[in-house]
Amino acid sequence: MASRPIRTMTVLTATAALCATAHAATAVAATAHAASAVAATAHAASAVAATAHAASAVAATAHVTSTSAVAATAHAASTSAVASAAPAAPAAGRHVPRIVTAWARAWNGTDPQALGALFTADGTYTDEAVAVTFRGREEIAGWKARADTLIENVHVTVRSTRLEGDRVTVRALYSGHLKGASKPFAVPMTTVLGLDGNHCRIVFDRDHYSLAAVLSQSGLPADWTPPAA
Repeated sequence: MASRPIRTMTVLTATAALCATAHAATAVAATAHAASAVAATAHAASAVAATAHAASAVAATAHVTSTSAVAATAHAASTSAVASAAPAAPAAGRHVPRIVTAWARAWNGTDPQALGALFTADGTYTDEAVAVTFRGREEIAGWKARADTLIENVHVTVRSTRLEGDRVTVRALYSGHLKGASKPFAVPMTTVLGLDGNHCRIVFDRDHYSLAAVLSQSGLPADWTPPAA
């Protein structure tokens, strides 16, 4: 009989041990489950935080875009207002006045009288480069004839014009070949034409160009002078 209680105690001890082990395993499992829950909660919190951050970024981008659009619109409106308020500049080069077309055609032609006929009876023609002035239609026609004897292929190419009241400024290219020179020339020229009230006759003509450039391009010395007429 003594052996039965001992055996019973052994079984109870083993059972208790097994229960303790099972309980411990359950506790471990519960702990693991709790940890998983904590981890899931943390993951969910991170996801929520990331979503909130993304929403903030979208909101910030929208704000910047909206602000930029408003600023751009304001700038455009301001620029437009300034442009509208600015005084209009005189038209340049949009339309070449008839008298300028006729003047260039006369210079490019071979009839000296065609140039003289464009001027009023007491009109003047001044070549600032060589410091000479001619008065009246006959003298002006004579200047064209003289130029044709000194320069081959005289040509005036109009680049732009600016009309202001009774005065027109002509930007042109003056070209030709001085007789006896080794090379031709082509220099910028600015001409100011004063017109009569109807803009159909020239009151005065003032040509401005560089004589030094003409001589240099022609291969002539700076002190060169044309032969006497």
